[in-house]
Amino acid sequence: MSKARRASAIMLTALLGIRAAVADVPLSDAREDTGELGDALQYVVPAAALALTWILGGPAGRGASTMGMTADSVLHLGGTPRHDLALAFGRSIFATEALKFTFNEKRPNGGDHSFPSGHTSFAFTGAEFIRKEYGGWWGVPAYGIASYVGFSRVRSHEHYTHDVLAGALIGILANHDLREVHTRHGTLNFGPTAAAMDGSPAMGLQFSLDF
Repeated sequence: MSKARRASAIMLTALLGIRAAVADVPLSDAREDTGELGDALQYVVPAAALALTWILGGPAGRGASTMGMTADSVLHLGGTPRHDLALAFGRSIFATEALKFTFNEKRPNGGDHSFPSGHTSFAFTGAEFIRKEYGGWWGVPAYGIASYVGFSRVRSHEHYTHDVLAGALIGILANHDLREVHTRHGTLNFGPTAAAMDGSPAMGLQFSLDF
């Protein structure tokens, strides 16, 4: 083995040893307290979002009628506040879990499924719903709590910073319909559609380009 390869092997072994040692170092009491508080606060923002749908409601008549319910009305925003909240959380949980099992990144503490942070996506889904639905007066404190949840996940060695940032982005985007993409060739539209396959209804996605 050449000197360069031997040196590379020694460095790699040392780095792996350092990583394992860091993972085995017990957390300080302060870091444990931060992590436990973050665990609890991840539920505070979604609970507040749900409570506000009962206390403040939404625009009069919005989503009041269930007549003519279609796949589009169910799978896109614009219904009652509670419909939109449930849809946002469904999107967030689906995206988060799909990415976790697709990448299966190791956590800083040695655990599995680090990317993205589920605690953070859960908290930011509620925070962005509150901001979008009820404005900055309610949204700013909700975002503050959600940000602390993300901070706590990094400080307690449960996640890396990029896990938390990805979780926050998922939570925010889950509250928005991204039906249209404007290109220089036209507008690309996409959304759910229902079709019959072998006599049974089936759900799918429909794409179209308007020039």
